[in-house]
Amino acid sequence: MRVRLTRKLARCIDGVDLSQHQCGDVFELTHHDAELLIAEQWAVAVPPVPRRMSSGLFPHAQADSHSRHLSPKRLREIRSELERPARGEQQRRRAEDQFREELRDSRATILRKPGTS
Repeated sequence: MRVRLTRKLARCIDGVDLSQHQCGDVFELTHHDAELLIAEQWAVAVPPVPRRMSSGLFPHAQADSHSRHLSPKRLREIRSELERPARGEQQRRRAEDQFREELRDSRATILRKPGTS
């Protein structure tokens, strides 16, 4: 799926590597990654380039009809579904950090300035 990057605040956004692209670039992504960036408003969909001008039938007509089915509400639902597993992972990660910090603090040596008690 072709998208145009509208914002870029990092090299990797939501797991999609954008290090080779700048704002305004049009490039091809997997359908999943493209929908994710569109839902997050990092990119907008771009219809594919028509292959046969003489027939009057454009391949992007199918893509346009498909994108109409993905309303902003549906894209928000997809976004929330994608975030659910990440929230659990993040909570587990925070617990690991807490345990690591407690272990580091328990092993820490306090240095005192000479002449103080």
